[in-house]
Amino acid sequence: MNKNIYLWTVLAVLFLVLSGCALVKPTRQLDEVTPIDWGLSNAFESSVTIYPFDAQDEKWGVYAAARMKEYLLEKQGFRRIILSDKEPADTPYEIRGELEYLFYGGTHSPSKVCITVRVIDTTDGDTRFMRISRASSEKKAFHMTWLSRVYVPSPYPEELLNSLLEHVSGDIALRTKLPAKKCP
Repeated sequence: MNKNIYLWTVLAVLFLVLSGCALVKPTRQLDEVTPIDWGLSNAFESSVTIYPFDAQDEKWGVYAAARMKEYLLEKQGFRRIILSDKEPADTPYEIRGELEYLFYGGTHSPSKVCITVRVIDTTDGDTRFMRISRASSEKKAFHMTWLSRVYVPSPYPEELLNSLLEHVSGDIALRTKLPAKKCP
C-alpha cells in the first residue's frame, strides 16, 4: 500500500514538472487606519452627497466617487445617494475623499493604492468618520520546467482601488445602521 502512495506521489510530481506549469503566488497587503469614528447613528434614513475624490488626475477622482456611490447603493448605506461636483450639499452628510497615490507596479514591483475617505456632517461641519486605507498587491511565479522565477504582471490599480472602496463603503454602511460610538 505504501509503495502505491509513493509511486503516485512521484508520478504526480513528475507530471507537474513536465507539464510546464508555473506556480503563482499572489501577495496582498492591506493597511487601514480609522483616526475618526464618531458614529453615524440614524444616518441610514438620511441622504448623502459624494464629491469627486481629490487626485492628481481628475478622471481617477471622478471614477472613485462613482464607484463609491455604486458600492454604497449596493450595501444600502444611505436612503438617497447623490453624486455631485457642485457645492454646497443639500444633504445632511457628504463624502469627500482623496486618492493619495495610484501606482501600477508592472512585472517587478507591486501595484499600490492609498485612499482617504471622510463622512462629514453638513449641519456642524464635523467629520464623523475618516478612514485611511493603503493596499499593495503583486504576483510571483515559479516555473516548474525551467526551475526559475517567471515575472508575472502585478494586478491593475483599478482592482486594488475597487476593493478598497468596496471595503470602506461596507464599513460606512455598517456604521449607519449602528448606534453612535465615541472615540476613547
